[in-house]
Amino acid sequence: MIVWPAELPQRVLAAGYNESLGDGRLRTRMETGPMKVRRRYSSAPRPVAASFRVSPDGKARIERFWKEEIAGGSLPFWLPDQTHDGLILLNEQGVPLFDEQGRLLANSAWWLVMAGDAVPNFTPLQRGMAYTAAFQLVIMP
Repeated sequence: MIVWPAELPQRVLAAGYNESLGDGRLRTRMETGPMKVRRRYSSAPRPVAASFRVSPDGKARIERFWKEEIAGGSLPFWLPDQTHDGLILLNEQGVPLFDEQGRLLANSAWWLVMAGDAVPNFTPLQRGMAYTAAFQLVIMP
C-alpha cells in the first residue's frame, strides 16, 4: 500500500483545513411535500480540504508522488489522521498514560484517502522559496 512520503510535512496547515462528515443519504423528490430521506450507505467517504507548506524540493516531491506513485491521483494512499494521530492518551481522570520506560503514550491513526475532484495546486510564497500545496482528499470508509 502507498504511504504519504515521510520527507513531506505530515501535518496540514490549519488555514484552509476543512473536514466534513460523509453523506450516505438518499434523497427522493415527492410529488408534494418535503423530500423523502433515507440511509443509502452505512458508511460514506468524507471530504477533506488540506494544504501543506513545502519548499521547492517538496513541490517537486508532491508532483512526483501525484504522477508516479498514485498514478495521477487514481490510487488510494495512507496519510496520518490529522485529527487523532499523535494525541496523548489519557486515563479516566485526564492524566497522561506512560509506558514501562516512562515515555508518554500517543495515539497512532491513519486515514486511507483518495484524491478528490481537483488536482493539487501550488501557490508561491516568499518569491518561490516556499509554496502552499492545496489538495482535495476523500477519506475512505
